Amino acid sequence: MAHERQAIFPRPNPRRGRAGHTSCRVPDDVCLLEKKGISHNGVCVVIRHENKVLAVRHSYRPEYTIPGGGIGKNETPAIASARELNEELSLQVAPEGLVYLRQMRNTHLMELRLVDLPDIRIDNREIIEAIFLSEDEVIRRNPQFRRFLEAS
Repeated sequence: MAHERQAIFPRPNPRRGRAGHTSCRVPDDVCLLEKKGISHNGVCVVIRHENKVLAVRHSYRPEYTIPGGGIGKNETPAIASARELNEELSLQVAPEGLVYLRQMRNTHLMELRLVDLPDIRIDNREIIEAIFLSEDEVIRRNPQFRRFLEAS
């Protein structure tokens, strides 16, 4: 039986986050997003610049995570990833600039490698911090990052 761990991209707790979401434990490397008990597909994007990885902190979670979110109806993982990066970080990315890495249960893991440091603007509502960190530092801040970095 799989060991239960907190996901790197967990759902918000209704007492701290958006209405309708519930907090729970998920098995292994699952990045499930659920609303009112119904799971749906999601995306997570590992963003790399030089030898660093982008880590974000949500207003409703204490730990650092990678950007991502749900896949809308009629969206591909690449289109959903580009939309989420724009919504969360004001980062304009063409879907074809994202590399599909693998599926981890209900979540599609994507990667974006940047040559130039992007102009990231957070909304200070959902995302309250976005920072490029070394792989060692990001894993120190959230050990669950390791499995996403190993996949990229």
